[in-house]
Amino acid sequence: MKLFKSTIIFFYLIAAFWIAFGVMWLFQESDYRWFYFTGALSNAIMLAILTYLMSRGRKWAYWLLVILLALNIILTITDQIGWFDLAYLVPAVAAFILILKVKKEVTTAKSEKQIIK
Repeated sequence: MKLFKSTIIFFYLIAAFWIAFGVMWLFQESDYRWFYFTGALSNAIMLAILTYLMSRGRKWAYWLLVILLALNIILTITDQIGWFDLAYLVPAVAAFILILKVKKEVTTAKSEKQIIK
């Protein structure tokens, strides 16, 4: 149970990371700043919503979160890897491993009360 709650908090921290990344791009003198800001903000919102729904026992949210994390990791690796990419890649891989470890708690729970005590 502690691992599950820690995983939830960790996902919210990753969502905060994406918000910080988007805000950082707003202060850049780039034609692409709104593109990066919108992408980062939507990724943060999706992570936060799916994390919340997963914490409430929604099995479909668990699987969508696994897919979203896998896509984030794949896209980070296929991009030019810099320091900022590594700063995201390490926690993202850790989060992916954590979510696979808590699978049983989400997919076998019969109700929301069983997950969050």
